[in-house]
Amino acid sequence: MTKNSQPLRQEGRNDFTAPSEPAFQLAVEDAPAALEALLFAAGDPLTIDKIRQITGLDRQTLERLLGQMAEGYDRDRRRGVMLREAEGSWFFCTKPEQADVLQRLFQPRHRPPLSQAAYETLAIIAYNQPVTRSQVEAVRGVNSDSIITRLMERNLINEAGSLDAPGRPTLFVTTDQFLIDFGLRSVKDLPPMEMLMYGTLRDFERSLEIAAGHRRDDQMTIDQLVDAFLPEPPDKLDKNDTQASE
Repeated sequence: MTKNSQPLRQEGRNDFTAPSEPAFQLAVEDAPAALEALLFAAGDPLTIDKIRQITGLDRQTLERLLGQMAEGYDRDRRRGVMLREAEGSWFFCTKPEQADVLQRLFQPRHRPPLSQAAYETLAIIAYNQPVTRSQVEAVRGVNSDSIITRLMERNLINEAGSLDAPGRPTLFVTTDQFLIDFGLRSVKDLPPMEMLMYGTLRDFERSLEIAAGHRRDDQMTIDQLVDAFLPEPPDKLDKNDTQASE
């Protein structure tokens, strides 16, 4: 060992890790503009936790600021977009009153509207989820394979595992796209539809007959109940779905 040499130092864990970045926290006064930029650039919905990680702001502050921004966008008639929340995620979307002008933009790629049979199937899944294909068909009374496939293609429903039963049937649930399309924050916001608590439509109709004491001539149909919360069905029905409902 030479006179100027130093004893070797034992290497530690810190020698192999990069220095951590300083904690970042967005100033509250800059938050509205930053949140607007984040949500616009993201395109897809962002969860509160993701926004909190990016901005460094606490959940309570973020919920207050986003709520104020949403109210401001909704109130300002000069803005064509609105800020919405669905299942704890925030995103920008166009205002419903701009549908006519947007339809002119997207007309060449406009998808055919859902049929009444598709709305019916979607309602059954929404109110009973998670639900199997056979359970849907027990309520509708007809094969629903093609309609369920169409709803999945529209990203209105998706698979959510299997039922712990013989055959392991697939379970279906609604998606965030369903909430976005129908203006809901959560499936908990669905209005009550007591009929779908029954196993089949016949069970429901039979209970009405018993309550009335005689056979009803004015039976309530599932179509009438679906109309209670869904938009009016389009004039032009999808031919494939219509055939499936016959």
